[in-house]
Amino acid sequence: MYTYEEAVKQLQESGSISLMDFKALPYDDLEELLEEIKKWCVYANGNKEKLEKKSKKKDKKKDKKKK
Repeated sequence: MYTYEEAVKQLQESGSISLMDFKALPYDDLEELLEEIKKWCVYANGNKEKLEKKSKKKDKKKDKKKK
């Protein structure tokens, strides 16, 4: 299964992502990736190195399970 982290890695390496890759992402990962791309375009001027490498939502879910 295609994940958020793989999508970010692909964007950093090639600077693009296909629609088929978007389709393969789970909805939560897709939503988070699109939000990250919006921030990246506005605040990082498209610098591929400044993309968020880890999913923030997955980290939040892990924290909730620990409590």
